Amino acid sequence: MRNHRPIVTAVLVAIAACTTGCQQAMLVVSDAFYTPDQKTVLEARLERTVRGGMTGIAGVPVSFHIHEQRLGEAVTNDMGVARLACELPVDATHFRAEARHAGDPLKGEGLVFRFPPGRMVIVCDIDGTVSMTHYRELVFDEHDMASRPFDDAAAVLTKLNERFGLVYLTARPGFLLEKTKRWLEANGFPRAPVITTPGLAQSIGVQKFKADRIGHLKRVLGRVGIGIGNADTDSEAYAMQHLLTIILDNDDDNRFRSHAVVLRNWKMVEAFFDANRDVLEDYDRLQAAIDGEAFIRRPILHYQPRR
Repeated sequence: MRNHRPIVTAVLVAIAACTTGCQQAMLVVSDAFYTPDQKTVLEARLERTVRGGMTGIAGVPVSFHIHEQRLGEAVTNDMGVARLACELPVDATHFRAEARHAGDPLKGEGLVFRFPPGRMVIVCDIDGTVSMTHYRELVFDEHDMASRPFDDAAAVLTKLNERFGLVYLTARPGFLLEKTKRWLEANGFPRAPVITTPGLAQSIGVQKFKADRIGHLKRVLGRVGIGIGNADTDSEAYAMQHLLTIILDNDDDNRFRSHAVVLRNWKMVEAFFDANRDVLEDYDRLQAAIDGEAFIRRPILHYQPRR
């Protein structure tokens, strides 16, 4: 996938189909990052379909819970987002958000992820990077059976997840969050936080959205240093936040700027990490390599005649 227009188009079709018959509200709960010695931010978005897109619902109280313990309450902002900074129990693995809109009770669940202090974090795109996505089925098929994973993607990310933190960052809007999690799990991908856009505006302007979210991840997690993607928007967003940019591309058409490490497939990604393990796990050495002050090993791409 070279841009994010297919997913935007598919979502607009879905919204057009639902506008007259399915305007119920939905509560989308984001995964949380547990960090020692500081409060964890829990987040949920209350939204509904309107003609032309999804919109957040402002001014609604949202409460957050772990089992029967009430952690606190926050009110949704203009984007429909409620955020609560709170102390989590050290053994927390998930939490629940609850709200009421137009008399209807709504709830959703988010996972709590722990990242060992000092561990390098990889940000990874989904569509066109780990998934050969069929966009109509992604939106309309409950289980998205038509989208298939790229060869070796799940195995390589599982291996990397033993040594690196992992966050999935996608242009998909929030109402596809749970479906995306189910697809990743069903296809053998490692469990990790999934960050979606709050709405179609961010899906269209995904480069800025991804750069902003990576900036937030850096403030929360610290050593976010590597990005894997397949599109120009991925390449630019990662570079804007000073990440080592790894791009999966088999077309050999020089679409990407020189800061990107372009690899053909996931086997090459695995070989790249194996060859540069000492640098990629050391934040200072990695930053020096990104700045051109140190070297990393890059594979030579096999020559392909021009078509």
